[in-house]
Amino acid sequence: MNEMDFVAMTLGNHEYDWGEEYIKANAELAEFPFLAINVYDTGTNELVDYCQPSVMIEQNGVKIGIIGAMGDCYSSISADKVEGVYFKTGSALTGAVKSESRKLRQQGADFIIYSIHDGHDRSGSAILDSDLGAYYDVSLSDGYVDLVFEGHTHQRYVLKDEYGVYHLQGGGDNDGITHATAKVNSVTGSV
Repeated sequence: MNEMDFVAMTLGNHEYDWGEEYIKANAELAEFPFLAINVYDTGTNELVDYCQPSVMIEQNGVKIGIIGAMGDCYSSISADKVEGVYFKTGSALTGAVKSESRKLRQQGADFIIYSIHDGHDRSGSAILDSDLGAYYDVSLSDGYVDLVFEGHTHQRYVLKDEYGVYHLQGGGDNDGITHATAKVNSVTGSV
């Protein structure tokens, strides 16, 4: 597979540092989608209009669905900056991701990437697969997502959960870029 010429951005806590109006203005200027399946307007209880839950791209005949989500990052955001929004977390987030994954699979997705602005936060010690449960429902790895890119905690790791799904985070403060290579067998559909 050749390098992809595609950009999308999953919202994180620092997008809210200057308030929601700046995110809206930047979304209008950006030539790529902002992803967040779980950021909702408090007035309408609908997904905010500057985000979409997912995108589908195609590379060399392989359809790749990308689902973005904001983690439970309230403690990292000034309360006055998120007065107009709330984030679905926990089982509500899991349900939304599963539903979106099913939709993408029905549209022919061969591979699903989950990009979540959350992650393991223990520094200086080994990170175990069992630690995933603090921020990720491992049931998502049972056929709903094939690869997870994580952020927010500025840690550097590669985990493989009990279903064989990799979770990657490349550090913080621009000290690394996280990437993965996946090969899809077009005959069997195996990854």
